[in-house]
Amino acid sequence: GGVGKTTLASAAYAEMSHQFKAHCLFQNISEETKQHGLKKLQENFLSVVLKVDVKVGSEIEGRSMIERRLCRKCILLVLDDVDNIKQLEALAGSHDWFGKGSRIIITTRDEHLLTRHADKVNEVSLLSHDEAMELFRRQAYRNDKPIEDYEILSEEVVSYAGGLPLAL
Repeated sequence: GGVGKTTLASAAYAEMSHQFKAHCLFQNISEETKQHGLKKLQENFLSVVLKVDVKVGSEIEGRSMIERRLCRKCILLVLDDVDNIKQLEALAGSHDWFGKGSRIIITTRDEHLLTRHADKVNEVSLLSHDEAMELFRRQAYRNDKPIEDYEILSEEVVSYAGGLPLAL
């Protein structure tokens, strides 16, 4: 964690959502699933996209309803922090669940979850030392040069952060 997957997915959602008739952003799917269950997430998803209060009797009914009600809708769906294949299967089981031109963005720490569900995988990598220094300087000093006596401290902070953007 800490590489910025959630931040990137949220920024992509903010940038693209106006291009879709229906859109939904689910942050922290792993925790939401533990707290509320997949059926509740399906209800939330359908309610947001269809703009009506939706209740489903079971997770299986939820899958069927998503496919049936959204198969002609061009949607943007962001599923952040997916940690279990059941989450994908319950919310975005197949490409044909959604209309032509739909986009599903998934963030996960487990690339294997994407093998059957993704057309394209983008890996978010750690920052190089130079990139990390540039980011730190911009955030800490509001410019590209540190205050004179803080160069060594800046190097130590960047080294300690290990290339994780959110740690900087």
